[in-house]
Amino acid sequence: MGTGQLVPIIHYLRRITAPAAALTDGQLLARFAADREEAAFAALLRRHGPMVLGVCRRVLGDLHLAEDAFQATFLVLARKAGSLRQPELLPQWLHGVAARTAAKTRVDAVRRRAHERQAARPLAMDPVNDLVWRDLRPMLDEEVSRLPALADMSTHGKSPQPATTPDP
Repeated sequence: MGTGQLVPIIHYLRRITAPAAALTDGQLLARFAADREEAAFAALLRRHGPMVLGVCRRVLGDLHLAEDAFQATFLVLARKAGSLRQPELLPQWLHGVAARTAAKTRVDAVRRRAHERQAARPLAMDPVNDLVWRDLRPMLDEEVSRLPALADMSTHGKSPQPATTPDP
């Protein structure tokens, strides 16, 4: 093997062994976009995570929702890492994505809480219908009590035993 063949291998080894902290955001993004290098993404997360979480917490005021928005922000970065035109502006880009994601999360949470409140409200009964049910409920309860108890029914395919009526 000639030395000309070793040069690309040496460059590759230097590139993959370089400490991530010494690399720029652009270099880390390029590594992640090209090779899906986890160490590069982890370095970006360590470098910019506190700022992103801070934005999400300020917008949302709720730690659990902020953590959801934080994760969503970095999912966007993972999907779009290769398409950022100005990687040197990554902090500003992440700030904007975090703010928009947190704002959408806040709107979704408000909408969800309103939906949950509405679902928890008891249904309004029609007064006429309520009168009918008031008369029917005791009769229905009496008829149901005459049905054979589940304990009397066989689980082996046999017919249920006839219910005994209580002596008056």
